Amino acid sequence: MRALLVFIFAAWSANAGEVFRYKAEWRLMHAGNIVLSYSPTGAHMTLQTVGMVSSLYRVNDDYRVQFRGGSQCSESILFKIEEGKRRNEARATFPAKPGKSSYVEVDQLKNQTVRTTELEVPGCVHDVISALAELRSNGRPKESEFTMPVSDGRKFAQVKVRERGKERVKTEAGVFNTVKYEADLMNGVIYRRSGRMYFWLSDDARRLPVRVRMQMSFFFGTVTIDLVKEERS
Repeated sequence: MRALLVFIFAAWSANAGEVFRYKAEWRLMHAGNIVLSYSPTGAHMTLQTVGMVSSLYRVNDDYRVQFRGGSQCSESILFKIEEGKRRNEARATFPAKPGKSSYVEVDQLKNQTVRTTELEVPGCVHDVISALAELRSNGRPKESEFTMPVSDGRKFAQVKVRERGKERVKTEAGVFNTVKYEADLMNGVIYRRSGRMYFWLSDDARRLPVRVRMQMSFFFGTVTIDLVKEERS
């Protein structure tokens, strides 16, 4: 579940000094709050469930990614996980040249390693956050279908992204003309859960991350993340 939350909540700006605030909705309920902040060297994201959803399954995650100097390539990830009764910390590092990445996850309560993974990756690989930052910083792709090298430290794939047309989207932050994309991250590509992942970027020079949506089975339902407020420092 936490890996899915990372992608759902990982849409943000590619400009320094921007903070985005989001609201997550699940089954017509306000399910969580997300705060995303960006600097030229990396980014910080917090994820918190609220209300009834929090009483069912509490999430209070803290995610930090360090970019490799002057680019949106991921250098390292630190993920502090508070989900239900779990208190884990995961670290992933990625090489500057083609080689092996490293992933280590530790159970903080038991003080023991629960997972280690090494992957063969290219010299520039993106976690899902830096992939979106890269897409925003480079402007709208000319191709309607393209791939990006993506890894969460546990899996690596050349993830296919498709443009799905233009849509007008209304959120608490306003009304936006957007371009809709579908990212093939689920169904075992990066994340195990079955479903479809979409995101909407404003159709202008800033390419603001306006909405993210994950459509899963009837049991899990659909989660929609909408932009509530944008702040600049």
